[in-house]
Amino acid sequence: MGGAYALDFGAVLLLADAMGALNTLLVDLLPEIEPIIVRAYRRDSD
Repeated sequence: MGGAYALDFGAVLLLADAMGALNTLLVDLLPEIEPIIVRAYRRDSD
């Protein structure tokens, strides 16, 4: 209960922009890799 279930895309994109890493590849792939990242957070919290 209370674990990760989604990413805040706005926060991810703002962080990437602040780091100079914002590009179209990240924007296009973020929805595809979101489930992988969320599963990894769930696995680590168990």
